[in-house]
Amino acid sequence: MFGGSCVETGALASKKESGSNIGYVLIMAGSGSDKEHVKKITDSLDTYEIPYSVRICSAHKQPAKLVGLILQYNSDRNLVVAVAVASGTDGLSGSLSYNALFPVISCPPDAIDGRHNESCLNNPPGSSNAYIARPENVGKFIAQMYTRENSGVREMLDRRNSEKVRSLEKADLEAMAGGVK
Repeated sequence: MFGGSCVETGALASKKESGSNIGYVLIMAGSGSDKEHVKKITDSLDTYEIPYSVRICSAHKQPAKLVGLILQYNSDRNLVVAVAVASGTDGLSGSLSYNALFPVISCPPDAIDGRHNESCLNNPPGSSNAYIARPENVGKFIAQMYTRENSGVREMLDRRNSEKVRSLEKADLEAMAGGVK
């Protein structure tokens, strides 16, 4: 997945070929070691057939490259939102959200001790990143952003929500059938 400096994976390549105007998500990881976490995010985007592109750039080690990438993506009218994935002291979220002309979601890998890494919550004033702790939730959040413009994504979201409600109602009926003990 991280073979080159810019990797187009998942739904992005097929959406480009079909001429879809759904737009896409940029996933910016601070290191190739974030591969497993990025995979969870891309899986959640694939659930809703949302195209994405993955880039690797360290805010601490490659600041000039990061600024160049942000300027490039600022002019891309098809980019809808970026997801920043950086562990440790997350400089990526703050730099990206301060300089970007598109919304940024921070979804850092968990800290070494298994707790959520919340360093991106302490970004300086002007860094307007949102925060989602669980990578599995990123796809649904972004799908919700798409619902006003894309009826297909709206239908998928409605269908998945309805399926979940039905499964909860079934579980409740089964629990009630067991009676009070």
